[in-house]
Amino acid sequence: MIQSLRACAVKIRVKEYAVAFACDICSKKHQSGHNVSHANNKTKRTFNPNLQRVRAVVDGSTKRIRVCTRCLRSGKVTKAL
Repeated sequence: MIQSLRACAVKIRVKEYAVAFACDICSKKHQSGHNVSHANNKTKRTFNPNLQRVRAVVDGSTKRIRVCTRCLRSGKVTKAL
């Protein structure tokens, strides 16, 4: 129950507020992790999604949106001609 409420709240928040480096379709954004050396030293880093600026048809009009390459490949975006 709590997890479904959190997921719902996240979806609403992402749609209301523009996130700087996130996909406009699936809301994929950066993740944090570690660089791990051969000596097993760990330093913090971020993994950014592969975002492309695309002219797409949104609600009947053309608009420039940021879309991850997975959404482009899967056909979730209709490109403007």
